[in-house]
Amino acid sequence: MSAKWMWRILLGIIIIATVGGCSSVLGSMTDGSSAETGNTGPAFSVLVGDSELAGSSGRQLSETYKQGSTLIELLKSSGAATFAADGYTLLSVNKVFLSPEWIWEIQLNGKKITDWNNSVDREDAIIVTAKPADSKAELQPVIFTVNGGSEQPEKTHSYVLPYTEDLSVRGMLKSSGMVLLSEDNKSVTSVMDYKPLSNEEWKLRVNGKQLLDSGIDMKLRPQDTLEVVLVLR
Repeated sequence: MSAKWMWRILLGIIIIATVGGCSSVLGSMTDGSSAETGNTGPAFSVLVGDSELAGSSGRQLSETYKQGSTLIELLKSSGAATFAADGYTLLSVNKVFLSPEWIWEIQLNGKKITDWNNSVDREDAIIVTAKPADSKAELQPVIFTVNGGSEQPEKTHSYVLPYTEDLSVRGMLKSSGMVLLSEDNKSVTSVMDYKPLSNEEWKLRVNGKQLLDSGIDMKLRPQDTLEVVLVLR
């Protein structure tokens, strides 16, 4: 299967997961009305190689926590994770999606769990880690992120992909199937069919540092994060 088709499939998953995620967030807001003020729940981490990607989901999970919650109840009600239609297949964590070469592994207090109905205590630590689907593989991750900023926050999400030799910024953008480049292939004109308004523009960052036009030919390394971010001019 080509990389472009793979991205299209993943994009379809995002649309489904986003709808489910919105429902989860709304549910957590409703549940929160009966929760204790200043509620503190379990520690929560999302690890992709050396990168910690829990973001605000750790706070959401902590605020949603109720005594006696099961792991799957907590992840769903907090909006920290999204699940497939079967209710148990994990699609994303904090809007981080995996390419088929990766799977999510979940640990509770350092022990790998397979039973989603494990109860969770306030003092527990939940760690969700991206692992190679093939246990014998030694994959190295690269992360591709679309950041809609404050203007288009619903477009913000990330992919975990396996590193390939000679992978460049331009190569990743083109293979994504979501990014349209300018005629000179030096700048981004649209992402997920969104064209910036006159006071906006898409910018490229690698590991948090903004790239100049010439940086689009930059070769990526394992563990790098390529980010396409919508900013105000």
